[in-house]
Amino acid sequence: MKKSEILTCICRILFPFILIYGFYVIINGHLSPGGGFQGGAILATAILITYIVEVPILEDIVILVKIEKYSFFIIILVAMTSIFTRGSFFTNFVPEHMSMGVKTIFLLILNFLIGIKVSTGLITILTTFMEEGE
Repeated sequence: MKKSEILTCICRILFPFILIYGFYVIINGHLSPGGGFQGGAILATAILITYIVEVPILEDIVILVKIEKYSFFIIILVAMTSIFTRGSFFTNFVPEHMSMGVKTIFLLILNFLIGIKVSTGLITILTTFMEEGE
């Protein structure tokens, strides 16, 4: 397939803006519609666009698979932290008497971890499909 210079140029221009928007959606997921899953999908879209137009940003899929596995493990660890602080699984580990600002730390951490997990998972799945199709 012939490589389009226009698509490559547009991709290089839009790539950082799409990444910033993805991180914005992840970080503000507890305040507005969005969150880790939606932001992760946006991040994956940014990286997959560069993969499709063959801009060399994504070199090694093995590293992404490792990041996905570690992020899943960390999500489970964060979820298990509440067992020790509150006695239940997957609830906010911050004590109830703390301010609302401190309690949002739990949501920010989970949104960020889920965003990384979703983005690396989507990238891994779609690049594997594309490589098998070639």
